[in-house]
Amino acid sequence: MPTLSHAVKTPRDLYQMAKHLGMWDPAAMSLAEDKANFATLSSEKQEQLTKICALFYEGEVSVADTLAWFMLAMPDPERRMFLSAHVFEEVKHAEYFERYFKEVLGEMDTAAYLIPESRNVLMDGLKERGEAMGRAMMNGNQQELDFALTMFAAHYMGIIEGVMALTAYDYVGEMLTSVKLFPGLQEAIRLIRADEGRHIIHGMDYLRKQIADHPEYKAPVKELFLDNIKSMTLWTQWVFNPNPFGLDSERMMFLGYNLHRQRMRDIGLI
Repeated sequence: MPTLSHAVKTPRDLYQMAKHLGMWDPAAMSLAEDKANFATLSSEKQEQLTKICALFYEGEVSVADTLAWFMLAMPDPERRMFLSAHVFEEVKHAEYFERYFKEVLGEMDTAAYLIPESRNVLMDGLKERGEAMGRAMMNGNQQELDFALTMFAAHYMGIIEGVMALTAYDYVGEMLTSVKLFPGLQEAIRLIRADEGRHIIHGMDYLRKQIADHPEYKAPVKELFLDNIKSMTLWTQWVFNPNPFGLDSERMMFLGYNLHRQRMRDIGLI
């Protein structure tokens, strides 16, 4: 998992990596075996896997839609360079899950699977962060924009990618490997995790620098992280009700809490 315990790569370094490592194509991946595997599952297991993938899909769509605000508002040209690859990769992740629903799980209203807590973090709250950056850009208020950029990065790279997504992808990847099913989804998770590793490294580097340059940001960023930890149980437990795959909810929560603490440590909050 991404960590800042060693030298952090520059945004340009990460951009160069993305050009070589992030060029996988969702449209070229085989889903035939996954479709056959899904047909063999009980209806309860189908429902649980669908619920998990709905969370992945809605999250990827939401972050892809809002990240453009962050890229446009970012004053550092080398960070914008990396963020152009970041936007491309998020759209590609959403493309993969869009295709997965069409060809494996069946087309449906995936947003209906979200509970209020996950919707607030993944969609409504993130949209508000994007709109705050847009207003600051239009008003020409640099102080307001610096703060909006910082809070967006904390919400997006800190909470959504750095805790929620990484916990889910790590855990679901383990689960699929153990049951020896869904090779297409396993491979996609491996590739998405690699992409998001770069995103998190860049985001944590940016946040660490912002907090160092603006000590007054430390308190609101910390408050955001602590508010999120209060709802973590709610937006993870719904995956386990019901739980026909017999997933270990305590292990998933353990992963989530550890990642939450690591992200706070990465940016100097603890």
